[in-house]
Amino acid sequence: MLELNKLYCIDVFEGLKLLENNSIDLIVTSPPYNNWRNKRTQKQREEFWQRTNIKYDSFNDKMTDEEYINWQIKIINECIRVLKPTGTFCYNHKDRIYNYEVFSPLVWILKTNAILRQKIIWDRGGMQAFNPVRFYRVEEEIYILGKKAKGFYWNNECAKYLSIWRINPTKKNDGHPCSFPEEIPKRCIESFTQEGMVVLDPFVGIGTTAKIAKRMNRKYIGFDNSQKYIDLAIINLQ
Repeated sequence: MLELNKLYCIDVFEGLKLLENNSIDLIVTSPPYNNWRNKRTQKQREEFWQRTNIKYDSFNDKMTDEEYINWQIKIINECIRVLKPTGTFCYNHKDRIYNYEVFSPLVWILKTNAILRQKIIWDRGGMQAFNPVRFYRVEEEIYILGKKAKGFYWNNECAKYLSIWRINPTKKNDGHPCSFPEEIPKRCIESFTQEGMVVLDPFVGIGTTAKIAKRMNRKYIGFDNSQKYIDLAIINLQ
């Protein structure tokens, strides 16, 4: 079994398999978005897409739609397995657009064992990539999931944050192409846990979720398949 208050360089499924059922109070994460098609289909803007697309250290992020959807379903189901009945899963993703058609993460979320409790709109204030064929996109979503629709831990005072979170994305060069702004895990941890509870990020990257959990006197655990990111995360935790 894995120890708490540690980060592991391990595949997401291998890490989740080592966690017991009903052992985690809160999961806060954002998986890779599988946006590789932009590089293939828009050659006339190749320089732009090389600059704006996400490139990870050791993850290819290149699956077919079917593979990606099945991967996300399996991950969400494993996260729900390890989540306590009183726990919450904050899952950050966004609509995917290909050939002008929009695919919502709800396509796969509603096929999982998770109960959808709410959707938060993360107003980023802008996006690097935009296309003048539609209204400019400035938002992503944070889906609030759980094992059940009620009976979960909730801090009533956090209702003040409302359902639209206006939070600027991270702009500093921190070694990761799409790290969380610290305010996102802070609000999630404040809303759905109290001191001493366990927070998991199965795509921990450079450790923002773990860092905030530690700062707020929660226990943490996280996985990433990049040793480079784990090394940076350990430095951030210190």
